[in-house]
Amino acid sequence: MEPLTPEQARARHASGEQYTAVASPKEGAAPEVRVEMQLEDGYVVVVFMDEYGRDAIVYEFTLIDGSLFLESASVYGYGSSQERGGYADAESVETYEFTTEGVVQRMVEEGGEGTTESRYGIDVSKNWEPVPEFGEYASLIRRDR
Repeated sequence: MEPLTPEQARARHASGEQYTAVASPKEGAAPEVRVEMQLEDGYVVVVFMDEYGRDAIVYEFTLIDGSLFLESASVYGYGSSQERGGYADAESVETYEFTTEGVVQRMVEEGGEGTTESRYGIDVSKNWEPVPEFGEYASLIRRDR
């Protein structure tokens, strides 16, 4: 697959078609974050990668009434594994799912076991983000939420 030109990506952003933007700290360095946009289907995914190119933190947003709502946040743990790339199996996954009504469900999977807990009445006002203009992803790619 060939990378899109900036013009092609901008056109896809405007039409809502899927595209991925990848940010590196400097030219030639390994990517640290990618933003997967598909506004026509109402979703945006932000993925922070570790030094081995594996998904470390994943934020999933959904489009609601013209704004993006952080619907899910997952943290992946790989233990001492140095396996590279997107095919590495995580040893643990901790996922938080949010609703606009303030329900948060926490799920932890580790070693084939899983636990789930829910909390109600949580303030989720900070889960909302404006839909960014093309190339203006700073508010979406905030690691600390």
